[in-house]
Amino acid sequence: MNVIDGILSTLKDLAKRINRLETQGQPTWVYLTAPLTSTDWDGDAHTTTAKTKIDLSVIFSAPAGIRAVLVYVYANDSGSAGGDCYIALSPNDTAGSSAVNCYLAGQVNDWTVYENGICPCDANGDIYYQIVATGAGTLDAWIQIWGYMI
Repeated sequence: MNVIDGILSTLKDLAKRINRLETQGQPTWVYLTAPLTSTDWDGDAHTTTAKTKIDLSVIFSAPAGIRAVLVYVYANDSGSAGGDCYIALSPNDTAGSSAVNCYLAGQVNDWTVYENGICPCDANGDIYYQIVATGAGTLDAWIQIWGYMI
């Protein structure tokens, strides 16, 4: 490839990017006056779980393909005083990678910890969770979605 072909290739790539930006528009936040909730995330007991996808359009009735969510997550664990425990949310299935974390370790047993934040979504508009609990069914978790980016 000569220099001119390289420049033409770069210009074509830039034209595609500009077109994509112009047709997509700017990201917009939709804020909710009542949260999106799910019976799967309303205080149910959980055990240590590797990264697992939450299909937000199925589980929370969020629009498909959203870019990010404003989440409120809270949890407690019956053994938090003496063990490592948390629930983490992220846009990927990489263990240990997270955008919103609710750490319970060192708290009084069954003490509820509250966290909120913005979690980017994957390309399909979904997020992933990971749980470390002190035992089988010891971590109770709630997730509410208070807004999303389209």
